[in-house]
Amino acid sequence: MLLLLVVLAGCGGGTKMATETQTQAAAPQGAKTAPATGTKAHAASVGRGPRYFETPSHNIGCYVSAHDARCDIRQRSWSPPAEPKSCIKIGLDYGQGIVVGPNGAEFICAGDTVLGGPVVLPYRSSAQRGTLLCISKTIGMKCRNTANGHGFLLSRERYRIF
Repeated sequence: MLLLLVVLAGCGGGTKMATETQTQAAAPQGAKTAPATGTKAHAASVGRGPRYFETPSHNIGCYVSAHDARCDIRQRSWSPPAEPKSCIKIGLDYGQGIVVGPNGAEFICAGDTVLGGPVVLPYRSSAQRGTLLCISKTIGMKCRNTANGHGFLLSRERYRIF
């Protein structure tokens, strides 16, 4: 596990966000975290909907935590941006996943996937942890950080990072 985290730390231009996503995605189901203190911290830890889920088409899988939201796609008709040299250097997959966190949204390179979630999030339903919100839509999965407006839309036909 430590080796995986070290490898992931070198991915995505050295951003901490991609590493945190990998750590969160690897968290076992039902894992508990330390209780938050203070009203603002407590509000960020409260969530609704599943953490780990797929769309009804089973083409998009996501994991949402209070730190970031990541979605991976199985089949797509678009091409991702050019693969960063850091992903090529360490041999991780690139282009199948997008993550949004406190500093924006971006494609990530990863050695794992968030596809295969145990719950289907129906269309017009959402999952939220803190300020990270994902909404399952018939046009794709839309995830955003409600605190700063950054996010992404991911579908078989297109992606958009905002």
